[in-house]
Amino acid sequence: MQKFRFHDRHKRAALSGRGRRFAVFVASLLLLFGAGAWSGSGRAGAQETVTLRYFTWAGGQAAQYIREDFIEPFEELYPHIKIEYEAVGFGEFFDKLLAYYAAGQAPDLMHMSVGYVYDYAKLGILRNLQPLFDRDLDPNDFFMEPFKAMRYPDMESGDLYGIPFAFVMSTFYYNRSMFDEMGLEHPAEAWTWDDVREAGRKLTRDTDADGRPDRWGFHANYGYILFDLLIHAFGGRILDDEFNVVVDQPQAIAAAQFLVDMIHSDGIAPGVAADGNGLFRQGMLGMHVANISDLSSFRETASFNWDVALMPAGPEKRVVRLWPDSFAISATSQHVEEAWEYIKFVITQTQMDRYSGSRKVPVYRALATSPEWLEEDLPPNKLIFIQQIPYGHPLEFRPNWGVWDGARASALRPAFLGQEPIEFGMQRWAQAIRNAVAMQ
Repeated sequence: MQKFRFHDRHKRAALSGRGRRFAVFVASLLLLFGAGAWSGSGRAGAQETVTLRYFTWAGGQAAQYIREDFIEPFEELYPHIKIEYEAVGFGEFFDKLLAYYAAGQAPDLMHMSVGYVYDYAKLGILRNLQPLFDRDLDPNDFFMEPFKAMRYPDMESGDLYGIPFAFVMSTFYYNRSMFDEMGLEHPAEAWTWDDVREAGRKLTRDTDADGRPDRWGFHANYGYILFDLLIHAFGGRILDDEFNVVVDQPQAIAAAQFLVDMIHSDGIAPGVAADGNGLFRQGMLGMHVANISDLSSFRETASFNWDVALMPAGPEKRVVRLWPDSFAISATSQHVEEAWEYIKFVITQTQMDRYSGSRKVPVYRALATSPEWLEEDLPPNKLIFIQQIPYGHPLEFRPNWGVWDGARASALRPAFLGQEPIEFGMQRWAQAIRNAVAMQ
């Protein structure tokens, strides 16, 4: 298992602490670089020896996988291109990246997070890759939904300032053994969130007769993997298209109330502090929305039958949150064509690599629909992931997402603990989001 995964909670915390430092950096960077510094260079000569600096947060075993599965085969195919690979922990990656830019030493190629692409594209330090994509690639060969996260200035019609190579998504896991034990039909395509609530009532049990449930129907929480998609499924949003904050409007509040009621009215969900993944691995949770990447740990530890189902539909629509791992090229790079060749090489692989592996969906359709990636002899039914891509969207990862996402816990936790009405928490979070967006 990889050492660094940008979806982890400690990495999201790292995103939230840099708003002020980023604003200070913007001013100094614009003074240091003139407009001409961002123009990049034309195509290098066919056999000119080129060294690409490749900067990422993927270290440890992940770095070994990238080296062996991508870099070395690429260098063999293109012997005139050498890649210098540098990895640091996610917590220091973006500070060091900005320091490289400020010193005039930006890498050519880098991994790019959905939490930063909008801010960095706005600043002008990422190269617009749309012309290269249009020149060389066919969008029909790829799942284009996760590409929206890399578009600027908007996700629907903006240009690409990063290129995904694999993506993750919110996933509806369920304990088949628990459903079978209770004689319940498994989650089906027609399920709505009301069906989840009803099944949760039947699955919640006090098996040791101590007066408290020890098996739960669902894990209700305010984490972005579940909470944000439910807001959209109920017809709400966090930000509108002009980045006005609308998370304190009735539809969003109704979605939040639905989750709070699962805990405090229905009694089918444990407290918000409970470890949902841990409960699911232990066979104590009937249904759980987590990351597709969690299938690795469930495969390793679960001692019961489990599977995934299509994300239930809300009152307004069915919504699946998805977001990619991506490449970006520095606007200052003098080796754009060589960096672009590497990106194309990685995203069109037809064999499953060990870095993304089976726990992320390849953007390349040919690989994602191959028997190797579908792994039909192992749980879960991965065709579900392909089936729900049309319902997928990155939702709101911008602007200054790391700051306002970091405010959600302090804003929403009291309501999820039953200490105040959820409206208060949503209003408090809305104000924190307004403050973060205003920093841009």
